Amino acid sequence: MRKSQTNVNTSYAVSVSCQDESRALAATRGHTLTLNVKKGDGNAGFNAAETLLSALGACILTNVNAISEKMHLDIRAARVEIKANRQDKPPLLTAIRYRLVLDSPESHQKLSELHALCVKWGTVTNTLINGLTLQGDLVIE
Repeated sequence: MRKSQTNVNTSYAVSVSCQDESRALAATRGHTLTLNVKKGDGNAGFNAAETLLSALGACILTNVNAISEKMHLDIRAARVEIKANRQDKPPLLTAIRYRLVLDSPESHQKLSELHALCVKWGTVTNTLINGLTLQGDLVIE
């Protein structure tokens, strides 16, 4: 008898606070990330769009690690190269393109299957592909 699959919900909590006119600090689970929040100036760190693209890359690479292990694939190295186009009015990313670059002796067929599964089972990939309705509140202290 097969064990039934249950839909597990996970919650994430990240706090992002301005440090000065150029930097914000994102924090979660004891980790921090410095972000650039001064428009037109990238000296303080990743801007918001670069942070989103980094999350996409991290999502894909997380799945490369996990799924290649389950498939017993030999992956020697992996990287994701991501490019995006932005328009100004309204500000919006109009295209995101990525390349998953793998160093592996495995067959093209197995690596293609890995690639498809990495996108199919990615939290960030599915969010970007399917979109969601953003919800927010204003709190005045």
